[in-house]
Amino acid sequence: MSGTSFTPTRWTRRLVLRFLLPTLAALAGVLVTAVPYVSVTLERHEIDTLAGRLLAEVRVVGEALPWTAGDALDAACGRLAADLGVRLTVIGADGRVLGESTRASESLENHADRPEVREALSGGSGQSVRYSATVGTRLIYVAWRQTRASQVRIVRAALPFTAVEENVTSVYHLLLAGLVIAALLGLAAALALSRGMLRRLQRLVGFAERLAAGGPPPYLTAERRDELGLLEAQLGEMGRSVTTTIAELRVERERVEAILRGMVEGVLVTDLDGRVVLLNGRAREVLDIPAELDGQGRPLAELTRDPALAELTRELRAGASVVSRDVTLGGGEGRTLQANGARLRGVDGQPFGFVLVLHDVTELRRLEVIRRDFVANVSHELRTPLTAIKGYAETLLGGAGDDPATRGRFLSVIDRHSERLGRLIDDLLALSDLELGRRPLRLGTVAVTPAIEDVLQILGDAAARSGLSLEQAVAPETSLITADGDRFRQVLINLVDNAIKYTPAGGRVVVRARPAGGGHAGMVEIAVEDTGIGIPARDVPRLTERFFRVDKARSRELGGTGLGLAIVKHIVQAHGGELAIASTMGRGTTVSVFLPAVP
Repeated sequence: MSGTSFTPTRWTRRLVLRFLLPTLAALAGVLVTAVPYVSVTLERHEIDTLAGRLLAEVRVVGEALPWTAGDALDAACGRLAADLGVRLTVIGADGRVLGESTRASESLENHADRPEVREALSGGSGQSVRYSATVGTRLIYVAWRQTRASQVRIVRAALPFTAVEENVTSVYHLLLAGLVIAALLGLAAALALSRGMLRRLQRLVGFAERLAAGGPPPYLTAERRDELGLLEAQLGEMGRSVTTTIAELRVERERVEAILRGMVEGVLVTDLDGRVVLLNGRAREVLDIPAELDGQGRPLAELTRDPALAELTRELRAGASVVSRDVTLGGGEGRTLQANGARLRGVDGQPFGFVLVLHDVTELRRLEVIRRDFVANVSHELRTPLTAIKGYAETLLGGAGDDPATRGRFLSVIDRHSERLGRLIDDLLALSDLELGRRPLRLGTVAVTPAIEDVLQILGDAAARSGLSLEQAVAPETSLITADGDRFRQVLINLVDNAIKYTPAGGRVVVRARPAGGGHAGMVEIAVEDTGIGIPARDVPRLTERFFRVDKARSRELGGTGLGLAIVKHIVQAHGGELAIASTMGRGTTVSVFLPAVP
């Protein structure tokens, strides 16, 4: 298309054609504006002409009317008005109606406020066009001041406005018809001239719309060697280039989105001002950004107000190339992230933003703490009985065993610590089996009442030695549950044994069973209640932690391993149930187990 050229004549002709439609539109606008103006002017002219004729007639009529008010004047007004085809009214200088052609003059109100009357009194004659409430139509009024000696009166003639309206309407219709004809002719000419151009423009618009929508645009070539053809050729070339670029960008974007979606780490990119440019779903999750909140374009400080993360981004903005550290969101008990940040640089080496990679290490750090605590607790729990066994054994080997009484007492201590060590190892193995699922549940129908009675019988002697009473209260409709019978009895033994250990003499331990309510529909609640010493509220959430003891000295003295409630929790959870603990200092503790009822 580089060889395309246009002659001045053809260029001028095309410009004339292209300006034709705006010219026609302007002409139509002028006509539309002129019609009302002409109508108003014509109406004014008709009014002035008619008013002049009426004034001449009023002057003649005034000389023929008697000066005496009354029926004679009314009759004269009526006769002359009928001859002239007008309405006649004679009005005194004070505005009182002296004579009237349409009705009795005494029935009419004072006319001193009529504009034509006031104008005639002050200037000799007056006129107005207004609506008459007396006759119920719009009238043209002409008034003339007549004087005889010291007498003054106003003679007024009125004519319906319809005469003026008819003349004006006929002219208006002629103008409107001319306007319509001109508009139709202009429209026909415009349609004939612009049809081809409109088709080509519509083709260009469709091309641009497809291009803007991101879809493949249609193939576009120049139809003619004119200025519009040049535009068509250039747009066609641009469309092919844009289509290729869009396809490449779409593939690249889909590849990046797939990578970001598949990452287990949260990825967040900001510009140099700290505004978010990109973030993946995992970043939303670890930073607790609501799904309905569009994070792109917002400052990172609006999405997360954590000071540790803000400090990391400040270091990057201050010039650090790479920053890596653990960040705990929401304080010490919040989510822990391993955050790695780096500056992003373009091909020219200039920084254009920052990238943050967030790896949620909350569970990993928690497991590390649990592992350290577990190793420390196991070491401590094993060391205590082993130290006692070793100490008493060394004492016996040192010669104390020669005394039978001493030997028996020392061997009894060694036996007691050996039993404690055995219980600790058994509990650790049981807890390990539960956590690793090495011993699957053997589910079946378990009768609640016999199981409770068996446990109370087993622990009856221990309760009696402690001076406690054991009771049960089982609702008839809670007789059967779905559970592993042996594991269920293990749960009851652990709970009742704990209640016995921490209830002073004279107290009581009650095992209750009833249908669960609230959010535990379809379950049975088995609760072990005691009147013991109670547990501080701050310690209740930690009771199921391994080796946690409220009173460590008392627990060891009573032979506890600190694993009983942890085992109970795992057994209950393996059944799909729940464990709940409520306690009041000085009043006692209630441990409730929710297990599935037999349908």
